[in-house]
Amino acid sequence: MAGSVEQRTLPERFNDFSDNEYVSLLFTAGPVLLLEGVFFLGPLLIMLMISTMTMENYNLVPEYGISNFIDGLTKPQNVGAFRTTTIVATLSTISTGIIAFPIAYFIAKRGGKYKNQLAAIVIVPFWTNYVVRIFGWRIILSESGILNSILVRVGVISEPLAWILNSRFAIWLGLVYLWLPFMILPLYSSLENIDDVLLEAARDLGASRRAMFTRIILPLSIPGLLAGTIFVFIFSMGAFIVPSLLGGGIPFVGTRIQYEFGFGADWPAGSALGSILMFIVVLTLGALLRYADLEELF
Repeated sequence: MAGSVEQRTLPERFNDFSDNEYVSLLFTAGPVLLLEGVFFLGPLLIMLMISTMTMENYNLVPEYGISNFIDGLTKPQNVGAFRTTTIVATLSTISTGIIAFPIAYFIAKRGGKYKNQLAAIVIVPFWTNYVVRIFGWRIILSESGILNSILVRVGVISEPLAWILNSRFAIWLGLVYLWLPFMILPLYSSLENIDDVLLEAARDLGASRRAMFTRIILPLSIPGLLAGTIFVFIFSMGAFIVPSLLGGGIPFVGTRIQYEFGFGADWPAGSALGSILMFIVVLTLGALLRYADLEELF
């Protein structure tokens, strides 16, 4: 009949519905977004909400404000903790990059058929709980520890050095040791992808080793270097165990947060410090990602 509406079967209507890009996105990405919202964004929102509240008689009071954020940015102990944390995290990141580069280059370009085994050795320390490994550093760095004993025995020092443990140096050393694999592995991945033909061509054209490094190797390894920088800097900024065991009371953001949630009994203050730390990390991450494609990093 002319002008009648074409009748469509139920399977055809279902196919049209399933072919809709928004419906497909909902069914494919929906569960992931739901999990992200519940287990990632949810806790962050709760933390932000608590940071605007007050604490009275060990109970949260819903009197909202920004006083905790102001205290987090102005109290001397908090300012000192953020300053120390940022400096130590930055030095740790730079140090791991300097140490990791030759190791990653050796594995990628000189490892030969054993490169996979050498890369696997890098992650061997992760087979042991990192708290136990940091306790091991306490034994090494203590006044009666292995390091002082060796230095005294070879005559470098006349008496044990008491300042090595419970110092910023000890925190820096612990962070470099702990996060070094997170710098080596991304660098190794980037360096392995550099075509040896490029290096051979540069060598044939008379390029010096310095020129090959600055104009070929380093630029092509930037994605791995940035990925390692992101890992090490973020992990170092949020470190808690290392400054607690090796720092001897030196103010660190992680230990300040632990204090506020523990002995300080001030959850809003601790949540505010955690929120400020998160904002600093997000801003740093955003600045780094401006110089590299996220797909190239990971």
